[in-house]
Amino acid sequence: MTRRRSPATIVAEPLVWQGSLVFVAVCLDVVLFSDAVVASPPEAGGPRTGPLIIIACAGAAYGLLLFRRRALLPVLVAVCALSVVVTLWTSYRPVIPVCIALAAVIAHRSVRVGIAAFALAAVTSVSWVYAEDRLHNWSLTGATIVGVQVGYLAILTVSGGIGWWRQTAERHAEYRRAEAARMAIAAERRSVARELHDIVAHAVTLMVLQSSGARAVMRTDVARAEAALDVVERTGTQAMSELRRLLAVLRTNADDTQGTREIELPPGLKKIPELIESVRAAGIDVVVHSEGSQRTVDPSVDAAAYRIVSESLTNVTKHSGAGTAAEVQLKWGPIHLDIDIWDDGRGAGPNEKLSTGNGLMGLTERIVLVGGVFEARPRDSGGYQVHAELPLPEKTLLENSVPVA
Repeated sequence: MTRRRSPATIVAEPLVWQGSLVFVAVCLDVVLFSDAVVASPPEAGGPRTGPLIIIACAGAAYGLLLFRRRALLPVLVAVCALSVVVTLWTSYRPVIPVCIALAAVIAHRSVRVGIAAFALAAVTSVSWVYAEDRLHNWSLTGATIVGVQVGYLAILTVSGGIGWWRQTAERHAEYRRAEAARMAIAAERRSVARELHDIVAHAVTLMVLQSSGARAVMRTDVARAEAALDVVERTGTQAMSELRRLLAVLRTNADDTQGTREIELPPGLKKIPELIESVRAAGIDVVVHSEGSQRTVDPSVDAAAYRIVSESLTNVTKHSGAGTAAEVQLKWGPIHLDIDIWDDGRGAGPNEKLSTGNGLMGLTERIVLVGGVFEARPRDSGGYQVHAELPLPEKTLLENSVPVA
């Protein structure tokens, strides 16, 4: 059985890990920049400091570095001051603690602050050069002093480069997070736009056409006018229901389980008969064929299939008009549902005022999202043809399945 870690342990682990790295770095600093482990030969001259004092000074630098995340600049100033004092007082030169504090400042502060921090560390390194002559009793020439100084500045430059690299990496990570969030928002907006287009375009198209028809026969055929207005009322009611569903999805929080249960599912294949009747009422002669055994489909595929038929027939209504003959064919295969919709283009004529120009683009995006294939093109004999191929799960026949039409 895996033992669960407490939140305190999870929070403390990074701190312990970072503290361990700093401790190792300071120990390495003691080994490289003091004579606590390997004493200089007696002929080198210079003062000697006991190991306990050197370890105490290193421990002080280690303790200061533990607070670098809370106060970067004060810790750097304190470490540099401690380094100067310890360098002038003992045979130990705290180099690595200064490098760690410098890298932290450059990683988390602006370029101007980073330059100032590097200048402070460079001034501190002058004391290290002085200690080299004092501890080893060298007669340093100008060229030698410059060479030693350049060596220490190179160490500080590497430390600053590490800090700058870390800052750049964090900025890139932040940019990637922001870009991912922006893409998620854009995808959500496209999804909402597709839903709104599918809902509003179909409903408004039918309502406008039926209203025009009702006005034309209002004085001569009251029964037909009333039937057309009934279609307008039903279409508007259905559109409002779908808009309420969409708004409920947008307003429901992820933790609002009660609200989620009350959200209605989007229209699917079961709603196609109602859709066909509304399109027929607009003067389109629609014939539906279904081949194969109807299957259970994922909700996203179910909604995509409905939207394909809805948008395609809406386009027939807008671009061909009343009197057009259209056919919808659903072919249930082992792993795909093929949907073919075409019309003869011999209607009363297009109504470009009802076109938004986004229908086919929205359909393409929707079908690609569910892993399908979509194709739309004009027919040589007139009209338009739409073909879609949607994925199906493993074959499971519905008991007592009812044909779509």
